[in-house]
Parts: sequence; structure tokens; C-alpha cells
Amino acid sequence: MGLIVQRCFEEASEIAGIVGKMRLASMTRITSTQASTVDDSPDVVALCQDALTKIRREFRSEPTREVSVRASDAPRSTPEGVMGRASGDVVALRARLEAVQDLLSQRANFLGDLATTAQRVTETVAHVAGFERVSVWLLDEGRTKITCVDLFQRTPRAHSAGIELHATDYAPYFRALETERTIAATDAHLDPRTACFSEGYLRPLGIGALLDVPIWAHGTMVGVVCHEHVGGPRAFDPDDETFAATVGALVSLSVEMQRR
Repeated sequence: MGLIVQRCFEEASEIAGIVGKMRLASMTRITSTQASTVDDSPDVVALCQDALTKIRREFRSEPTREVSVRASDAPRSTPEGVMGRASGDVVALRARLEAVQDLLSQRANFLGDLATTAQRVTETVAHVAGFERVSVWLLDEGRTKITCVDLFQRTPRAHSAGIELHATDYAPYFRALETERTIAATDAHLDPRTACFSEGYLRPLGIGALLDVPIWAHGTMVGVVCHEHVGGPRAFDPDDETFAATVGALVSLSVEMQRR
């Protein structure tokens, strides 16, 4: 089980190390850990091989070995403009990976108080991922509201905290937090999960798109990391969602360490 998928991840690692593996995981929604257990079904194999072909092009590499059960896995020529965008994607992914490594290297963040951790995370993510507002919120024990632990605003370089949002006022959003890996609201005013924020929160602040990730600790959803785009709608690609989920996992680690 998973032999072809596993070899795809091995080749991605040979091409670009951990960045290549993260890129493949982003495009396929399969982690390197899952690669050895997922079924090598035709659809899954095709998905992984198509993603691997894109990675070869992005890093301007020829295939290092054949992992395909199909005869047509050779890379095709790519227009120069597309190659430029792909190279930009790789640069952005490297920057995000370096940010994660930097946060992980600061062990004191995760052993200290959550407020300090949240401040470091929100500021780093805002600059690296290009969001105007990034915040960390925690759910109360009664699961009736979320309270802002830290909000970083990139332009004024300001931190704040203490805002509360109640489940009774934003029921669709709170339901989505309980069930979804990420809430990628390209147009937050129209998305059914976030439209409830439109008049009272989004419009006054000029927010057009949201990328939110639930925080899970000890198997329970305990909060959310919010990435808020000020302006019109904003599309989010798999790399955006993977980075957001990684940041959410870092905050989850901090919460779990403080609630042991």
C-alpha cells in the first residue's frame, strides 16, 4: 500500500529536500506520513504524479527516476511566465518554511506563556504571508465565545487583545470551527461560514477575505488562528492553507504544553 505515493515523496525530497515534500503535500493534501499507508488507487497516483511533475518544473529539474505506472509522465515544456510564477511559489514556500523553523527554534516561546507565543506567531505570519491582520483566539470552557489572546496589525505594527466574539452571534462560523481543517473564505462577505461577520466586523475593518485555522489541543477544538486580508477578495492556494495549518499546529503545541 502506498508504494508509488511514497516514491513520489522520496523524489520530491531528492529534488528540493523538505521544501519539495511540503510542496507535494500542499498540492495533494497527503502528508509524507500518510504516503506509506494511502492506497495506490489510479486517482491518487495520478494526483501525486501530476504534482510531482509540477515540482520538477518549479525547480527546473528533470525526472530523477520513473515512479509512474503510466507511460506519459515526462514533463512538458512550460511557458516562461508560468515558470516565473512557479519559481515565485518556491521562494514563498522557502520563506514560510524558514519562518516555521525560526519559531520552532525559539523553545522558550512554547514553554512560556501563551500571550508571548501568540505575539511572536502573529507578527511573524503577518510579515511572511502578507496579511494585514493575524490573531490568536481561545474558546472559553462553556464554548460560548472566543477571546482574542493577541491581534497583530502589520501596518501600524501594533498588538492588542481582549476582543470577544460570541457563538450566539456567529453560529455558522462556530460550527465550521468544529468540523473543518481550514476556513478559506475567499470572499468573506459571501462565504456562508463567515458572512455573519459582514456588517458588524468585516466591513468596519475593511476585511475582504479570511483564512482561519482551528486550534486543537488534547483532541478538542480550543480556539482559532485568524488571517485577515484587508481589501477585496483574496484567493488562497494549497500552500497558503498548509502554512496556516502548520501555524495552527504550533499554537496548539503551546496550548497543550501549558495545559498539561
